Amino acid sequence: MFKIFQSLSGKWSFHRNIIHKLTTPSNASPFSNLSFLNNNNNNLEQPPIIVTGLSNFELKKDEENTYQYSEEGIMKNPDGTEFNISQKYIYKYKDEIISVFFDEKPERLLHTLNFDQNSSSGSISSNNTAKGHHLCGCDTYDAVYQFISPREFKLVYSVEGPKKNYKIITTFSKLSL
Repeated sequence: MFKIFQSLSGKWSFHRNIIHKLTTPSNASPFSNLSFLNNNNNNLEQPPIIVTGLSNFELKKDEENTYQYSEEGIMKNPDGTEFNISQKYIYKYKDEIISVFFDEKPERLLHTLNFDQNSSSGSISSNNTAKGHHLCGCDTYDAVYQFISPREFKLVYSVEGPKKNYKIITTFSKLSL
């Protein structure tokens, strides 16, 4: 797992699709002005929100095996409106475990990466898959990381709750130096 953790170091580009699904259209939804598409499974799927940008896993000098993750990008809504976005997390490697924390004091755990038994321990390949889980009130955030190569990985969040039902699919590609 340490090789996977080390491979995160550096600058990345990312492309993210945020796909909202609602079981029924609601005027109370902040997304009610978006058109709905029927995807033949009784869920209504809205056109994706697209985010593109740059991210960086930078080694923290004051903490061993710790990266400060930061990202900045542009979120484009289906109606064409655009917003600048940014977020930060802390990734830590300790005792063969990779943990992700919110970048705040005191630290608060987002999730721990639990690698599938089929994940290869020596090299980085598409067989390396890890899952994380976070409960926030009544909402669940289930993450799946797929480490495709040292230069590419995918992160998929499934978010469900009383007023939430969406998927966030992000593909990261390492930038050449």
